[in-house]
Amino acid sequence: MNRPAPASLSPVPSGSHRGRFGWLTGLLVLALIAGCADAEPDPVRPATYLDASGDAIASGEVATGGTDAAGDTDTTQTTANPLSVPAGGYRVIFLDIGQGDATLVIASSGETLLVDGGNKPNLLIQRLVALGLERLDAVVATHADADHIAGLAKAMARWDVKTVYWNGLKKETQVFKAFFAAASKVQLIAPKRGQILKVGSLNLEVLHPDQSASEGSNHNAASLVLLTGCPGAWVMLTGDAEAQSEKSMLKADVLSDIDVLKVAHHGSKSSTTQAFLDAVTPEHGVISAGMTNAYGHPDDVVIGRLNDGNIKIHHVDSTWSDDSVTLTSTCKGSYEIGPLHAK
Repeated sequence: MNRPAPASLSPVPSGSHRGRFGWLTGLLVLALIAGCADAEPDPVRPATYLDASGDAIASGEVATGGTDAAGDTDTTQTTANPLSVPAGGYRVIFLDIGQGDATLVIASSGETLLVDGGNKPNLLIQRLVALGLERLDAVVATHADADHIAGLAKAMARWDVKTVYWNGLKKETQVFKAFFAAASKVQLIAPKRGQILKVGSLNLEVLHPDQSASEGSNHNAASLVLLTGCPGAWVMLTGDAEAQSEKSMLKADVLSDIDVLKVAHHGSKSSTTQAFLDAVTPEHGVISAGMTNAYGHPDDVVIGRLNDGNIKIHHVDSTWSDDSVTLTSTCKGSYEIGPLHAK
């Protein structure tokens, strides 16, 4: 889908009961346990992955066909050159980091931008290192919630980040303070609507918030919303933007047809209104919500709206494997979107 060029945009540099009933009962219990080996695992996302030999994988590596900590087979297969970008094009990788957001944007000129970092720092680093990431030029914190920024300080410590963009709203949490302390050591910028973030050959237009965002504002509603891509392959990154954010963008007339939408707020019913979808008409929607999350994300109403609009849904966390999704465009009128790893 084509998008007209933006006008006049300014650049922005418990105890065990074992043994309680005697040895015979113990043997019976062990037999029962063995017989339940194929039962469904406890729905908690594994924090440690094991390789095919049963050894723990070091931080920064990824399971490839072994078993996860819950005992399930991890069928993730390594993708060749996952950071490769077509000449003149770009790539976006929506990372599987559970309940949260983390998206890597890569320009054809090699520069990279990480938009949000989820709430599991070690898992974020594992995902990025497994990709072969050697440089991280800039970071975006869409807003101060832990499920978006908790991993960023560790990423900034590992890679030589030069610039950090954020929405300008502080939060009195330890997670935010750690992020802000790390971000304050580099160039820290709070862009507003109408400005452009430069990532090498790639531009990201700031659609939200506007100048009215200030201390006391709703953190989700003041999320940074970014548009990037090229004609025929536009992608919108929305953080946790809410219905009032969408209304503000509609009123400001900054929305137009896109191709891929990172569905706001993990598919919460607070976002993705019908009026917003009617304005942006995406072909694909990417939902980053933990498959066992306690919030009911994504909401059935939102899923219904996406289905009614014939928008293909991609879930970033739907199995115990790495379900990261990637978008690749040549910027010659086409793009591809689908799983980063073969299953």
